[in-house]
Amino acid sequence: MKTKTLLVLAAVAAIAGCATNQPYAQLDGYRWSKVGLNTFDVTIISVDGEHYVQRGVPIMITPGQHKIIVQGPPTAGFRYGEQRTLDLNVEPCTRYWLEARKQNSLQQTFEPAVNYQEPISGCNRG
Repeated sequence: MKTKTLLVLAAVAAIAGCATNQPYAQLDGYRWSKVGLNTFDVTIISVDGEHYVQRGVPIMITPGQHKIIVQGPPTAGFRYGEQRTLDLNVEPCTRYWLEARKQNSLQQTFEPAVNYQEPISGCNRG
């Protein structure tokens, strides 16, 4: 029993040691607001050349200028959506929801954009 308690305490101490006071930002490929006509969720492919498989979990990045490659949704007849690059100046302690904006739902082409952004509560701005 004491061994389990010591292991749990060691794990908690290790996790607490990983906590950071550095400012960060988050990117999410799911739209915060789905009200806009002809806007769609995106898949975040990479940020500054570092590839991600983003599925429902926001990507944590450092603040500053970033080159974000996103993939839009496929249109009927296409297996995959097109990829576009979004140059974004990411503010510290901010969460960004990204989207694909199309002229109409039948087009494959789109423009990547920020759907919504908000401050991250409890984040240390440094």
